[in-house]
Amino acid sequence: MKALVLAAAKSKKLLPFSETRPKMMIHLCGAYILERLLIQLKEAGVTEVFLVVSHQQQMIRDFFGRGRELGLKIEYLVQETPGSIGEAVLLGAQPLAQEDRFLLVYADAMVTGNCFKALLDQAAQSNKANLATVTHPASEGAYGNVYLSGEMTISKLIEKPGKGRLSNYIFGGSFIFTKDCFDLLKKNGGDMLGLFQTLIGKSDLEAYLWEKGWIDISRPWHILIANQLIMKDWDRSIIPDSVVLEKGVNINGPVVFGERVRVCSGVNINGPCYIGADSFIGHSSLIRDFSSIGPGSTIGYGSEVKNAVLFGNSVVGRLSFIGDSVLGAGVHLGSGTMTINNSVSGGSVVFESPEGETLDTELVKLGAFIGDAAVIGTGHNLAPGTWISAGAVIKDHFTYPLK
Repeated sequence: MKALVLAAAKSKKLLPFSETRPKMMIHLCGAYILERLLIQLKEAGVTEVFLVVSHQQQMIRDFFGRGRELGLKIEYLVQETPGSIGEAVLLGAQPLAQEDRFLLVYADAMVTGNCFKALLDQAAQSNKANLATVTHPASEGAYGNVYLSGEMTISKLIEKPGKGRLSNYIFGGSFIFTKDCFDLLKKNGGDMLGLFQTLIGKSDLEAYLWEKGWIDISRPWHILIANQLIMKDWDRSIIPDSVVLEKGVNINGPVVFGERVRVCSGVNINGPCYIGADSFIGHSSLIRDFSSIGPGSTIGYGSEVKNAVLFGNSVVGRLSFIGDSVLGAGVHLGSGTMTINNSVSGGSVVFESPEGETLDTELVKLGAFIGDAAVIGTGHNLAPGTWISAGAVIKDHFTYPLK
């Protein structure tokens, strides 16, 4: 079966990271989210993928090319102007016209395990032509709610349930549709909700329940949750021969190293952690659990990194603390940078979004979100929930001379 993968959306909710990259090109534990998804499709038996792209599409094209390194054939479909999901799906109508059925995947959801293989396996045994992965909701009112009959047929969909109207299930972002669904979408003007309601009205949309890890990465702190989902199942360390561990390095728990990492003496690493290829961990640093340090990064002397994601090629200056934070690619933090990750009130951290929203993250520990290629000078303390735009330059903090 061929797959249609939607990777075109520009998510303002994921700023500052979506300024400079598609949201599915977030780098976690040595791979992009979209890279993991395509590998899972390959493992599920998919050999040909039609990839709908738009925002920052060149980054996707440059990395994946035509898919040869993944063992896939990738063709790109361009959504020229921002539009609906249904309009993006309709781009697949012509290239998939000869297929009886196809696999539709939303690329901004991340799963642990391979839900695509499981969905395809169920489709092979089902008497229903159209199937949808459903999973459990992460929070009340955040997603359209799905209701099931006793035969696992989807019986009702409420698009915006609001508080107090929470079902046990939501769509999980992967579907198997017949090519007839393209005609239905054309007739209703590309209304994806209308397509769902039509199929539900005909009792022609079967649910496949996915009960393993799943997250829709729609806010910056969801990157941290996705990182934890990947790492929580790790049970062993991977240390290539090219890694240099100096005397006095202490490793506890599973730690996955890339090639040519150098870890200086006196460093403590408490897994699960990931340290990418060609990274350098300076003397007497502490790398704590659920830290993902992307390739080509430098952690300076005496610094602490805790439950943080660094996309890669970043520098953390000496004597810094990076906790519950996300750093884009190519970020440079001066020495003594502190990401304060909790409120003195003890309550959950509030996030003031780039769009002017005030959001309760429901997290009592949350640090900073720093966009690609930002530079922060020495001696700065960043408030909980801070975001800094890609490419921003913040000068060193001097106490003398005063200016």
